Amino acid sequence: MSKNPPDFYLGTRIDGVHLNAEQLNVRSTDLNDLIGSASYTDALFHILLGRLPAADERRLFDIVLVAFHGGFGLLPPTTLVPRLVAGTGVNTAQAMAAGFLASGPYHVGAIEHGMKLYKAIADEFLAQGKENPTAADVEQFAFDAAARRLAAGEILGGYGHPLLRKDPRPTHIRRLMCEMNAQGIFIDIYDGVVRCMLESRSVVPNVDGMTGAILLHLGFQVEHGTGLFLHARSAAMLAHIIEEQTDMPYLTARRFMFMPVAMPRLFNADFKQLTRRFNGLRDSKVFQAIKSTVSSSTRKTKQKAADQEQRDLKQIAEHRRTRNSRTVDTSILTQQAENARVVARQKDFTTPPETPETMADEGLFAEDLISDCSSPELLAGAAFFLSSCLQTISDTNANAGQVRKSEALIQSALELIRQAGELSDSIPESDA
Repeated sequence: MSKNPPDFYLGTRIDGVHLNAEQLNVRSTDLNDLIGSASYTDALFHILLGRLPAADERRLFDIVLVAFHGGFGLLPPTTLVPRLVAGTGVNTAQAMAAGFLASGPYHVGAIEHGMKLYKAIADEFLAQGKENPTAADVEQFAFDAAARRLAAGEILGGYGHPLLRKDPRPTHIRRLMCEMNAQGIFIDIYDGVVRCMLESRSVVPNVDGMTGAILLHLGFQVEHGTGLFLHARSAAMLAHIIEEQTDMPYLTARRFMFMPVAMPRLFNADFKQLTRRFNGLRDSKVFQAIKSTVSSSTRKTKQKAADQEQRDLKQIAEHRRTRNSRTVDTSILTQQAENARVVARQKDFTTPPETPETMADEGLFAEDLISDCSSPELLAGAAFFLSSCLQTISDTNANAGQVRKSEALIQSALELIRQAGELSDSIPESDA
C-alpha cells in the first residue's frame, strides 16, 4: 500500500477493506488474487512478511510448520491441557484457548530463546567488521560465543529435551536442508552452537533449536517464533479436542484422577529421583539386552533409525566441509527491519488497471453514500471524514492539492452532520 491509505479504506498496512469498491486487501493485494492461486503456506508467509515465498523458501517454511504440527500424545501441555479442558464439556474455542495458554519459556516459547541466541551471536559477529568472512569463520565464532555463555552459567534455548534423549527432528531437517543446498549465516551459527553443545555438554538440539535458525534464515523476527509454533501446533490441539469431545469424553481426566487414588505413594513421589532411576535402568546393558530379546521388531526399528541417523550425519558433515571455504553473505544482518516489511505486489498477480478517483474518493460528499444511512451512521461517516482530514493536513509538506482535499473533507463532514441533525429532528419522539 502507499504511505497514505486511500479514503474509505478501513484497515492497516496488513489488511483491510475498501468500502467503495467492496474490495478486501491483504498486504495491498486483492484477496481474490490470492484465493486459488496461492497455497495456505504462501498466504501465511505473505501476510507475515509482505511477499510470497520463493520455491525453496516455501519448502523450508513447510518443513518448519510440519515439524511443529504434531504433539506427543498426552505428554506436552499444548495437547494435554486442551484435552483436559475439552473433557469438562466446554466448547472448542475455550479448549483451544487453554492450549494456547499452556505455552511458556519451557514449552513452545523455547524457540524464541533459541532465535534470540542466534540473533545475538550474529550481531556480535557483525560488530567485528570482518571482511569477506567464510562459513568456517562464522561457525567457529558461534562455537566460541556459545562456549562463553555456557561458562557464564547461561542456559541455551533450543537444546536438550525433557522427554527424549535425542529429538529425532533436527538431524532429519538439517539433512533436508543440505539436499536443498540451503545456506546462510544463521545456519552456520546453528552448526557452531550445535558443535559446542555436543563437545562441551553432550547435549543435542531439539526442534526449537533447528527451526529457530530456519525462521531467521527466512527473514522472520524473533517475535514470530512462539506464534508460528502455536499456529502449527493448533492442528494437534484441534484433533485431540475433537477426539476427547466425541470418542472419549472426560476419559483423559479420569486417567489422571485415578493415579492419586490407586497409587498415592507414586503420585507423591520425588519425580526427579524417579526419572534418574528410570533413565539409568533404561540405558543399562541388561535392560537393553532383555528388550532386544523380547522384541525383535523393536530392535530392527531402532537399528533402522540409527542407521538412517548415521547416513544423515555423514551427509551433513560432507555438506559443511564443502561450504566451509565459501564466503558468507551478511547482508541479511544489515537490512533494516522496516525493509523486511516492505509490501510489494507480486509479479505472479496481474496489476489491476488504474481506477479513476470518484467524488467520494476525493473526499467530497456523495449523496448515494448516505441515502440509506441512519443518524448514527451519518455521524460515524462525519468522524471518518474528519479523521481523514487530520491525516492529510498532518503532513508538514502538504501541497495546495492536499489543502484543497482537506477543505473538501471538512465540508463533507459538516454536510453529514447537518444531514444527521435533520434526520434526528424528523424522528417522532415516540420512535426515539
